[in-house]
Amino acid sequence: MEQNQPHNDFMEVFLPGVNKFGLSFSKETTRKFEMYYEELCRWDRSINLTGLRSDEEKIVLLFIDSLAGSLVISNDPDVSIVDIGTGGGFPGIPLKLALPGLKVGLMEPRANKTAFLLNVIGKLDITKISVMQSRLEDFRSWKSEEEKCDVALCKGVNVRHLLPALHNILKKNGKLVVFRSKNIDNQHFRHMKIVEEISYELPFGYGARVLSVLQPVL
Repeated sequence: MEQNQPHNDFMEVFLPGVNKFGLSFSKETTRKFEMYYEELCRWDRSINLTGLRSDEEKIVLLFIDSLAGSLVISNDPDVSIVDIGTGGGFPGIPLKLALPGLKVGLMEPRANKTAFLLNVIGKLDITKISVMQSRLEDFRSWKSEEEKCDVALCKGVNVRHLLPALHNILKKNGKLVVFRSKNIDNQHFRHMKIVEEISYELPFGYGARVLSVLQPVL
């Protein structure tokens, strides 16, 4: 793809990709996805937000794959989600744009990436979304059950390292949604049980993926 035509290139990949999940967006929302992509590419040149080289990789592996989360998350204003180790905002921001009723928290320990997140949230004029500059292991702000989230999301993060500290943000009956390339092995997840696994195929030959949904063993 040519770097000097971001609008056309983004739309040519993004729209057919999200259609595979049965998603469609208004012109205003589609434009926000475009603006997000353009801002991501601009910052990526200086602070390496994604680690991906091609535009197609960024659109498919970040934007479209993130929206697969809509297969297990509903547009419910009473539902709160936290994206752990969000990096450039994935999957939290795409899901917020697609499901605007959600209350979303973005957790990211690196200052340069949280600066990007705050910048893009302002440019896109997104509400009911917050940024927490912290590692999950160090997060202590939410002490009551009511403050904690209904769904924790994990994409591109080592899940086993997170499990001991998951109680810092997740309600006792909450769910952990893990974006993976294959089904998970029960032996790797102590104190958590798999309640659902949803397989899907990324477009343009990027292969199979799985959403693994886990809940604490009470």
